[in-house]
Amino acid sequence: MSAQAERVVPPSRDTLSAVATCAGHAIAAVAVRIAGVALLAIVAINCANVVGRYFFAAPIGWAEEAMLYLMVLLVFSAMATVTWQGRHISIELVADLMPAAARKAARLLVIVLTVATCLLVASSSYEVVSMLHAFDQRSDALEMPIWIPQGCILVGLVLAGALTVLRLLAYRLDEPERRLD
Repeated sequence: MSAQAERVVPPSRDTLSAVATCAGHAIAAVAVRIAGVALLAIVAINCANVVGRYFFAAPIGWAEEAMLYLMVLLVFSAMATVTWQGRHISIELVADLMPAAARKAARLLVIVLTVATCLLVASSSYEVVSMLHAFDQRSDALEMPIWIPQGCILVGLVLAGALTVLRLLAYRLDEPERRLD
C-alpha cells in the first residue's frame, strides 16, 4: 500500500459545512413537524372541550392540563427550528454599524453565550427531570409523569444549543447572517 493511500485526509470546510447543513435541516424539519402535531392536538382538544362543555354540559376534565403540556412541547420543539433558521428576535442596528472584525467577534460572542446559556439551563433542567422521574411525580388530571413535559424543556434547550453549533459549522462568521428556510 502506498503512503498516499494510508494518509487520512481531514474533511474540508465545504464537507463539514454540508454535513452540518443537512443535519440542521433534518433536525429542524422533525422539530417543526412535532410542533405542528402538538398545535393540531391542542386545537382538537379545545374544540372537543368546547362542544362537551356547551352542548353536553360535560367538559373534559383533563383538557386544560393536556393543552398546557402540549403547548410546552410546541414551544420547545419550535424553538429548535427557529434557532436553526435564524428567525429569533435580534436587534441588528449596532452590529450593522460595527466594522467587519468587530461584527465577526460579536457573532462569535453571541454563539458562545447562546450555547453556554442553553447548556447551563439544560443542566439544571436535567436535575429537575431526574428528581421528578425518581419521585414518580404525576400530574393531577392526566396522571401523566411530570418528568415528560419537563423533559420537553430539556430536549428543546439541548437542541437549541446543538443547532447553534451546527449553524456555526454551516456558515462562516465573516459571512452576513443568513436565514435558513
